[in-house]
Amino acid sequence: DVTLVVSPTERDMLSALLPTARVDVLANLHEVAGTGLPFEQRHDLVFVGGFRHPPNVDGVLWFGREIFPLIHAQRPDIRFHCIGMLPPAEVMALQAHPGITVHGHVAELAPYMDGVRIAIAPLRFGAGVKGKVNLSMAHGQPVVATSCATEGMHLTDGHDVLVADDADAFADAVLRLYLDKELWERLSANGRDNITRHFSLDAARGTVQRVFRR
Repeated sequence: DVTLVVSPTERDMLSALLPTARVDVLANLHEVAGTGLPFEQRHDLVFVGGFRHPPNVDGVLWFGREIFPLIHAQRPDIRFHCIGMLPPAEVMALQAHPGITVHGHVAELAPYMDGVRIAIAPLRFGAGVKGKVNLSMAHGQPVVATSCATEGMHLTDGHDVLVADDADAFADAVLRLYLDKELWERLSANGRDNITRHFSLDAARGTVQRVFRR
């Protein structure tokens, strides 16, 4: 009767292939959390994602090997916290780089959402809506991401996210956001607004009602 997809990008792709199909968007749903600690009390970088998903493995290896060393060279005080179930040996080996800690599974994410200054989403392939980006924004934690990681997310570079697609630009974006309180607070507020408008229970209610009332 109807096909549900998680982003407008996927809806448009299906509609182009099957113009008569009924396709609706029902995205990831998140509750907007508290804002966590203020800018001055937050530190470090965090990635959250399970490692059974190949894009997460590739993205973390790219960030750990090529991007974080550029950040560390300028700000050796910044640490990178890598969180997610079943990190493979090559991800664990990133801890040989100064400043990187691979935590694997953690029992409680809130301390990292509320206390780490920036989340990263360095995905180079994949599709769909990125829960890691939603999760951070719901907590008021700004995100630096690739274009791939922001696909279908209703995000705008410089407004509610910073977007970079090569190692130098990604490192520069992280360092700029890490030091710019005004930019950090703007992305934090606008990221939370993005969750409210597109990924909250209220945002989904209309779609669910429309699907079942047809």
